[in-house]
Amino acid sequence: MTSYNGPWLPATVLLVALSEVPAPEPVAAQSAANVIEAVTIHPPVAAPFQCSEHALGAEDHVPDALAADCVVVRRTGGPNGNLASLYTGDGTRNEDWHSWREPLLAPFDGEVFGVQINPDSTVPGVRGEGRSSAIGFRQWVDGEPTDVYVAYVHVREVVVSEGDTVRAGEPVARIGNNGSSFHPHVHVGAFRGDMMSEDAVPLQVRMDLAAMGRLRGTVGS
Repeated sequence: MTSYNGPWLPATVLLVALSEVPAPEPVAAQSAANVIEAVTIHPPVAAPFQCSEHALGAEDHVPDALAADCVVVRRTGGPNGNLASLYTGDGTRNEDWHSWREPLLAPFDGEVFGVQINPDSTVPGVRGEGRSSAIGFRQWVDGEPTDVYVAYVHVREVVVSEGDTVRAGEPVARIGNNGSSFHPHVHVGAFRGDMMSEDAVPLQVRMDLAAMGRLRGTVGS
């Protein structure tokens, strides 16, 4: 799946630049050393979900290198309706997918550093073309910006703008299906540093299980 774009460029050229950026050296360096850094984020959705992760070395660009593609699941499948399912019917409509238009929640306290909108939706089962809609977030800790960035890709109905501040868990958009995507889902990519620099480091995405427990009502707030 496509990822986002470098934090130091205007939002209108971020995704264009991504397609022209060669694989940064830190990806290969991490692969050789088998060392992976990670960032913990608020769950991207409140609904039950599951993610497939990009194996180290499978993707070139920093926001793709260790990204997670997440989909909403519901226990409505199987002969007795007790198996996890991704969609109803034959899944040929975006509306069939449980992920479709599911509210997306901010990954952490921080600032929106860029927004890219693609108004066109892709038909499930057909890989779309063009840029993917995306939101880029820069993490803040104790009110100060860090060098950690997260991108949500294949979004729709975005309710934040570049420069907005967000709190972890606040609604920022909904899951869509656009750009290089086969079905409704959210691509979550993370990296540290300037993506346009050879010093940029891809980050594995981990979920804040305490926040997830609060969403599920299993722990107190």
